Amino acid sequence: MNKRVELPLIEPLYSSYHNQGTCTAILSSNQSIRNWYLNQIMNLTCNRKFLNGFTTPEINIVHSDWIFNPYLDRRWMSTEFAKGHINPIIREFLNRGFYVAFGSVDDYYIKGKSWYKKRHFAHDGLICGYDQNDKTYCIYAYDSDWVYRKFWISQKDFNAGRTYMHKKGKYSNICGLKVKGDKIEFSPSIALQNIKEYLDSNLEKYPWEGEGDVYGIVVHEYMAKYLEKLYDGTIPYERMDWRVFRLVWEHKKVMLERIEKIEQELNLGDEISKKYKLLVSEADTIRMLYASHHIKRRDSVLPIIKKKLLKLMDEEKKLLTLLVEKMEKELGNDFMGTS
Repeated sequence: MNKRVELPLIEPLYSSYHNQGTCTAILSSNQSIRNWYLNQIMNLTCNRKFLNGFTTPEINIVHSDWIFNPYLDRRWMSTEFAKGHINPIIREFLNRGFYVAFGSVDDYYIKGKSWYKKRHFAHDGLICGYDQNDKTYCIYAYDSDWVYRKFWISQKDFNAGRTYMHKKGKYSNICGLKVKGDKIEFSPSIALQNIKEYLDSNLEKYPWEGEGDVYGIVVHEYMAKYLEKLYDGTIPYERMDWRVFRLVWEHKKVMLERIEKIEQELNLGDEISKKYKLLVSEADTIRMLYASHHIKRRDSVLPIIKKKLLKLMDEEKKLLTLLVEKMEKELGNDFMGTS
């Protein structure tokens, strides 16, 4: 009988949110699935609600949540009727090579987790191991310093977080996740379609006075508007969403990997990727400037970030438009109708 199990993790593509990091951190046994993300998962999105009182633009990357990954074997389970059996069930999942995603467990009770002893917050994360010698779980999540990493927690703390939510009438859930064996190839044709969709986006298509979600490259203009609202105090400094420009930076990092893959597959040289690499660096600068403002308020930096962001958007549009032209010339009409 196993006393200790620890499943491997790798660096994820996207990790601004737990549900993103879980997707690709568990792919060590089949890293070809990374190509699915390079083919498909690239479209930025945000919500217009922040224009009228909401305090976050809810920026995201479409279908980057692990629930959308078709190459994961998923085994859902509510803890409502599990009573005292949930820990043996988690261990059995891990014994069989399943990672365990969990949701609706209160961070307040889990030492080491992001909201420990700060606020009650029904949060999620990933269990990738256990040790019965000291009754701990190895989890992958944001820690109390807001660093996304692997660390060990007490099973007792985990159970306390579940129990608190149960008393509030909200039952925690777990889902066993195992990577399927499908071999996924990178497809320049599919990537081309999705890059074109990302570029087919502007304020005419998604006007300020509209409602609901916004998609594509115009999200940068909405993020610039978000910075304006932080600057004029419409959105209070205390309520700023500190995660948003990490996601922009990660979007650029993965786009660069995608461009490099396209250039290699189609023998396009490296002119575009070399120039795009500068945009990744600029996105990182934006991320760090915004993070410094979050740590110590400095409103004067917000217009600087806005200017850099809009310039980044313009440069990205030029480079991706050039990439599309080169790809269409190389692929001809073969890509039409590919899905």
